[in-house]
Amino acid sequence: MRQQPSFYPERQFHILINFNNDERSVAVLPDETGKFLVIDQGKVLGQLGYDKHLNCVSCECELDETILKQLNSAIKNHFS
Repeated sequence: MRQQPSFYPERQFHILINFNNDERSVAVLPDETGKFLVIDQGKVLGQLGYDKHLNCVSCECELDETILKQLNSAIKNHFS
């Protein structure tokens, strides 16, 4: 049975994302294995996975490419 990642609400950070001319702050909750849970106004938008070099290696969400680029850039900036 596959174990679910444990996300850390106490380590969350916020990213300002432009959703088709509607700019909103989304919460990003990391876990210890390089996965990030993205939440917008209480709704889970998806889960992104990164390798140790902060390259996105998995994406479990249905977000368009421009939003994913914003998320990837902000997550890399947060940890660099």
